[in-house]
Amino acid sequence: MKKFNAKMEGYCMDYILDLLLKQIFGQPFLLMAIVVLIGYIAMKAKPMKAIVGALKASVGILAMGMGSSALITNFGFLLTAMTNATGIQGAGLNTYPTMTAGYEKMDAVMGSGTGAAWGIYTLLVAFIMNLLLVALRKYTRIRAVYLTGNAMIVQAGISTYIVWRFLGLGMIPTIFIAAAVTALYWGICSTLLIEPTHKITGADFTVAHQQMVTSYLAYKIAPKIGNSEDDIERKTLPSSLNFLQDSIVATALVMLISVVIIFCLIGGENINWLRLEAYKQSTYKNTIVFALWIAITLTANIVVLLYGVRMFVGELMMSFKGISEKLLPGAVAGVDCAAIFGFAPKSVVLGLLFGTLGQIIGLLGLIAFKSPIFLIPGFIPLFFDNATVAIFANKFGGWKAASIICTVNGIIQIVGSALAVQLMELTWWQGSADYATLWVAIIAVFKAIGSMLGISVAG
Repeated sequence: MKKFNAKMEGYCMDYILDLLLKQIFGQPFLLMAIVVLIGYIAMKAKPMKAIVGALKASVGILAMGMGSSALITNFGFLLTAMTNATGIQGAGLNTYPTMTAGYEKMDAVMGSGTGAAWGIYTLLVAFIMNLLLVALRKYTRIRAVYLTGNAMIVQAGISTYIVWRFLGLGMIPTIFIAAAVTALYWGICSTLLIEPTHKITGADFTVAHQQMVTSYLAYKIAPKIGNSEDDIERKTLPSSLNFLQDSIVATALVMLISVVIIFCLIGGENINWLRLEAYKQSTYKNTIVFALWIAITLTANIVVLLYGVRMFVGELMMSFKGISEKLLPGAVAGVDCAAIFGFAPKSVVLGLLFGTLGQIIGLLGLIAFKSPIFLIPGFIPLFFDNATVAIFANKFGGWKAASIICTVNGIIQIVGSALAVQLMELTWWQGSADYATLWVAIIAVFKAIGSMLGISVAG
């Protein structure tokens, strides 16, 4: 009987641990719902509001996964065709697929759902660390609480993959190291932008996104290049360029251009492979129509992904924001870079145009120097980065400074991302300015540490 009881106790314990660690806390759609529910309860929200918020966060996580998975699969066909035709390794520049591509490599080694679960834990720990750094601002000088949830989830996930890949540690040390690096990046870099953001908007918030270091450099360098009296906001732009401010239209345009370039590189035989075997769309016999279908499909995948992100991030940040405001009165909220777009709409278009020019120059450079990697630009890093950098550069150095800085930034986005792809061995990379500069250095440091300790590279 004692043996039977001991066996049953062991079975029950295993069941409980499996239920908690794998079935609940190992499932991001449930974990995020629980976090949002706790946040609303802590804010003393009505029970129905808390339940609805948790449900929307859960649905948003699943929608994000569906969009990201479809995007990775559909874009992967193009990269495979390009590699087969040219021998060049292809990689796409986009934020969310980079995170999920890293998770897929972690899952392949440690089991399905592991990467996303670790990434969510890193997000939560990093946010708590950010709050602590602000609470100790007398000593840390950090005043900004990073609240851009869509960027937070991606950055925490990528940090988790970097630490796991090069240090090969278990869950707890990986999460704490990744969270510490992420929290320091959030706190220090968003604090740097408090003053220039206030000068642009007159409001008491700061930009918290993925080009903070680059924006700060633009703020400092722009006055040395140009004159703030040449502010483009005082000039008139052609109305024909207004469509570039519509993210869906601009994304479709970028995707179509990318697909056309790939088609030119891979030739007819590989286009037929894409049509008949990869996408299984034999209906589209006309190559132009087929290219248009692929571009719109990829755009639709991104729209679904972003809808899911906005859905769960809105609930997550609503619950977190109330908690942080109660705990840290006087702290400065770090928000999405899009919050400053309305203060300088012409700079937004200027940044996109010259950032695109820079990325084209960067891509031509990869070809000229026979790089083994070819990158496919993505709308999110191209648009949001260069629009934000242009606003800071234009405000303090005029349109000439903004044009030069965004062109250089576009080149750096390509060259730096190519280095990151080589180090990380992913078919996607973040592509944002800070992830083509600062984070390439961080990756190199972790790789060097792992190499010194004799740790085999994972994933």
